[in-house]
Amino acid sequence: AILRAGAGADLRIMFPMISSLEEFHEACEVVYDSIASLAEQGFEHNDKPRLGMMVQLPAVVDLAEEFAREADFFSIGTNDLIQFLLAADRTNENVASFYLPHHPAVLRALSRIARAAAQHDCDLSICGDMAHETQYAPFLLGIGVRTFSVDPIYLLRTQQAIAATSLAKAETLANEMLSKSRIRDVAALLPERTP
Repeated sequence: AILRAGAGADLRIMFPMISSLEEFHEACEVVYDSIASLAEQGFEHNDKPRLGMMVQLPAVVDLAEEFAREADFFSIGTNDLIQFLLAADRTNENVASFYLPHHPAVLRALSRIARAAAQHDCDLSICGDMAHETQYAPFLLGIGVRTFSVDPIYLLRTQQAIAATSLAKAETLANEMLSKSRIRDVAALLPERTP
């Protein structure tokens, strides 16, 4: 249905919850088989969709370069990635305080994913709460994120935060944040949150 509806369009198909290269390849094969089937049946369809993945599982971080070679694009799902990295359910009030987007392990994981995407010409975007929390915009810009996916309610303030950020200063800040191994030291570097 996606391939038929996307005939003539710049079509992207994103696979969620990918944890291994095998899973990504299997998902791609389903698309390729569907393309072959539609061609055989003579239906108009998109035969060259771009295939990518939601980066939301810690298993992907150590394989980021390999995934970036294979995928056309990444979308970093920060809510799940942070939650799974830190074993902290942000919706559970008993452990929500452990859900910290500025945890050094989270920042280094994001940087590693962004670096892999840049090295292998894999388009990169970011979504989830971290994408619209403006105090993280300089860090994200500093590691190379250029596409932010946010709910419309957050669009204006996200655009304003990005427009107000110097890329050179963002890169310096990101490098400084990545050099810290303690949560409190990273927190001390965070810009103030925009209301």
